[in-house]
Amino acid sequence: MIRVGQVTGAFGVQGAVKVLPLTDFDDRFRPGSALIVEGVTRHVEWSREQSNGLVVKLTGLDNRTLAELHRGRYLEVPVDAVHRLPEGEFYHHQLVGLEVRTASGTSLGRITDVLQRPANDVWVAREDGVEHLIPATRDAVLAVDVEQGRVVVADWLLDVEDA
Repeated sequence: MIRVGQVTGAFGVQGAVKVLPLTDFDDRFRPGSALIVEGVTRHVEWSREQSNGLVVKLTGLDNRTLAELHRGRYLEVPVDAVHRLPEGEFYHHQLVGLEVRTASGTSLGRITDVLQRPANDVWVAREDGVEHLIPATRDAVLAVDVEQGRVVVADWLLDVEDA
């Protein structure tokens, strides 16, 4: 399952919920869209933007009490329902587990996490207790091959300057 939103609270008395979107695809929240919450498929009745996210009315949540019970829960879609991304872009779940090597062949371990930062994502690779933070930029990441399960990064990532 892929998380596309998180319920942050109830909105009004009719069962609508406030949602923090975790996707760039706003069609996930269009009327009729199917979302899975705690293993239960619910459909979007209506949605609208608000200053800090969305307000979404889901089928089966018909009062504030039920909506409030969903605070903190994730809205998900099956992995096979993800949108195709442009070349050179990847979903976080595609990156986690990939082997990381420098252009010269030094192993940096496997990607264990993807941190979202304002300037760019940072990929966390771990091996033998050592953690490497890899900026997801064109000059740092030279190649990503999801099918082969590997990432090639620039050698300069291992350079350490003396202070």
